[in-house]
Amino acid sequence: MDMNEYALEVLARDRLAELRANGERLALAPARTPASRTLRVAFGHALIRLGRRVQRARAHPLPMIASASRRAS
Repeated sequence: MDMNEYALEVLARDRLAELRANGERLALAPARTPASRTLRVAFGHALIRLGRRVQRARAHPLPMIASASRRAS
């Protein structure tokens, strides 16, 4: 089955238009990233470290000091 030259040209033109639009969209993508991303990431990492520290403190509580327990009684 032979392909019509006009139909082939239309398909190629449409495909090129799609590819150009995707290229423009991808070229603009880094410009749309928020500037505060580094601050947000740093704050998130700080919260994770704090949470891990709290978990360790609960898993291994500090022993009671003998002098403090004598004063309480």
